[in-house]
Amino acid sequence: MELFAVVAAMGVALQVVVVGVVFALFPLFWVWMLVDAVLRADHEYPGSGANDKVVWVLLIALFQIVSVVYFFMVFRAVKRGSLPAPPSGVGGNATLEGSVTPAA
Repeated sequence: MELFAVVAAMGVALQVVVVGVVFALFPLFWVWMLVDAVLRADHEYPGSGANDKVVWVLLIALFQIVSVVYFFMVFRAVKRGSLPAPPSGVGGNATLEGSVTPAA
């Protein structure tokens, strides 16, 4: 019976230590993913929509648990700076070369 009490106490102690470490390290992970989301180029997000970066940054900043989703969907999938930038005409931000823009 005493052996059972010792094993149970060790199990509880181990659980407290593991949960404590997770809760201590999660804010660091959250900040790491937030910084990565801010520094990542717009075209490196899945879908590459116009507001993908803003949406991810806001979701990570407001809901810390989203940083875990971000880690698997964006951070691990595409290393920052590894994708080439799209041509300047893609995305609707640039005008075509040689086209005339109306004067204001």
